[in-house]
Order: sequence, then C-alpha cells, then structure tokens
Amino acid sequence: MDKRIKLGLIFTIDENWIGGTYYILNLIKAIGTLSEQEQPEIVILSKNISDFKEVQLTNYKHLVYYNPYNFKRNIFEALINKIFKIFIKKDIIDKRVSKKEVDVLFPATNNPCFSRISNKVFWFPDFQHLYYPEFFNPEGLELRNTIIRNIAKSKNKLVLSSKAAKSNFDLINIEKECTTYVVPFAVTHPTITSITFENLLIEYSINTRYFIVCNQFWKHKNHFVLLKAALLLKNKGIKFQFVFTGNVNDYRNPHYFQSIINFIHENQLEEFIKILGMIERTKQLALIKFSIALIQPSLFEGWSTVIEDAKAIGKFIIASDIAVHKEQLNDNVAFFEAENEYEFADKIEKYNYLQLDILNNDYNRNIKLFGRQFLDVIK
Repeated sequence: MDKRIKLGLIFTIDENWIGGTYYILNLIKAIGTLSEQEQPEIVILSKNISDFKEVQLTNYKHLVYYNPYNFKRNIFEALINKIFKIFIKKDIIDKRVSKKEVDVLFPATNNPCFSRISNKVFWFPDFQHLYYPEFFNPEGLELRNTIIRNIAKSKNKLVLSSKAAKSNFDLINIEKECTTYVVPFAVTHPTITSITFENLLIEYSINTRYFIVCNQFWKHKNHFVLLKAALLLKNKGIKFQFVFTGNVNDYRNPHYFQSIINFIHENQLEEFIKILGMIERTKQLALIKFSIALIQPSLFEGWSTVIEDAKAIGKFIIASDIAVHKEQLNDNVAFFEAENEYEFADKIEKYNYLQLDILNNDYNRNIKLFGRQFLDVIK
C-alpha cells in the first residue's frame, strides 16, 4: 500500500466563529467516506488536547495529535544550537513542524512554526470586507487584506467554498501566483432521532409553530430585516414566531446584539421573537428539523453552513437572494431581496401555515463529493 498522506489540520474550538470549527469537523467526516486506502493520516495541530478529544468523536481511524506551538527552545537547547551553528551553519535542534510530521498543511497560515512545511493549502471563508468594510475596524480590514496578499503571492493552493467567492477573489487587483480551487463543503450530522418535538417545546418555552434562524449575531447576518418584518406582521395581526440561535457576541460590533434587544423591547416584539443563544448542536439541529422553515437572511456568505444543515435535514429554506445562496440552492427554497423587509414579511405570511412539499435529495452524495474534491486538491 502507498504511504498515507499526512494531512495537518489546524484546529481549535472557537465559539466566536463556530462555522470555522464545524468546517474542519465536517471535512474530517467527508474524508472518512473515502476508501480505506485513500484516507490520509490526519494530524490535528492544536494547542489544546481537549480540541483533539472533540475531533476523536468523529471516529476517524487515522488521527494523530501534535502541538505545533510549543516549539521554543530552552536555554540548554539554544546553547547547543549556538555551538553547532559555528561548524555546520544551521540549528541542530529545530522544533518547528517538519515534513516528518506533516506532508500537507490546511488551512495554512504563515505562523513561523509551520515554515518548514512546503506544501500548504490555504482557505479563505469569504470576501465580505470588500463589500461591507463598515462592518470591520481598520485593524481588521488591514489584517484581512494582508492575509489575502500573502496567499495570492504564494505559490501554494487556495481553496474557496463557492464560485461566488472565487469571482470575488479574481476581481481583486493584485498579482496572483497561487492556484485556486472551488470545493463546496457539506455537513455531517450527529444522530438526533432521540430528541422529541415535545421536549424541545418544553425546554425552550416555545408554544407555537416557528421559523428558525441559526446565525451568530454578527452584523452581516442581517437580523434587522427579520425584526422590521416582524413589526410589519405584528401590526397586521398575524401570529408567528422566530427562534434565533447563535453566539450573541460580535467582536467587530460589540453593541450589535444590544441594538437587537432594544428594537425588540421598544416595539414589544417579545411574543414573536425568542433568542436562545448558543445551544447544544444536536438540539439546534432538532429545532431546525421541527421548524416550519429555516431562514437565512445574510448579506454575505462564502458558503452557508446553516443552509447545508437544512439541506441535509430536508428542510424548506427562506433565503436572501445573494449570489452564493442561489449557487447553493436549487430547490426547496424561496428567495427574497436581502434588505427588503416588506418582501420578506410577505414570504413569512405566505408560508406560515402551509404544509411545505419538500423535494427529497440524497445528501450523502454531497458529503462524498466534498471528501473526494478535497483529496484531489491535496494529492
């Protein structure tokens, strides 16, 4: 048998950007659908052994843990290097990650501890800062632009999750030496069959049919189009409920969530809006399953995880009409103009009490395609 590729995956559990965490876990699951001979050895590169234990729950067979960030030399090791450098012109003790540990690094960074790895595959989630710079502080904008410049001038590979993201990247006026690949990701879900609708209603004090919104409370997720539509629907006397899940902290716009709370309170929308915050993944998925439909109102995405969640579950989706959503969704969807609360309110009024017909698709094909396309990139 050919030697397994050693794929180094940089991984951390980050509730401030849970989509990035899910991306890596879903990638491992997708790779696990490949034949035994093709499956790489996956080296989880993390500061915390607790992160590795989370990855072990994927049940992927070929997992290794390595802490790449503890590569500083002690005084004795530094002295040895100083002596030997006189004779052989290089360090004899080098703790950076090497080809012995990792053949290919993903998602690559320019951290010095990875400088000895020549095969790097970068990933960039989206280019929203080019279209909505007002959602970022100057430091955040400069950081994103620096990362993009460094990737573009590298002779490595860049994975993007959508054709829309590739179009955005191609339009950036910088010289590009990297090779770009479009690899849409798919999700793999834990079992949720034991979670009942009745228990969820009791646990979360939900007393009516509901639409669900599963986004972190970041400004580009566009919650306010829902809130403005909720006010329109309330004033028409229509009964409905929106259930929100997701981290309530936006590190770029720390007052955003409070502005949402203020709007709900000032317009007496508490009866119609329920905010659950971060909840267990299995319960979030069960809430999607039992909802009328999933709503994805975002102004910008690279490839929406929650849309993939709904597709995998077989759920109807009401989504903003941005390019990437249209790329992701061919059926079981109603689109609305992203910043038009009147059109969105009409959609909610239309679908509030309908029994929606769902076109069944074999989502397992999406998962296998994700694993296959990613393997093709790293090979």
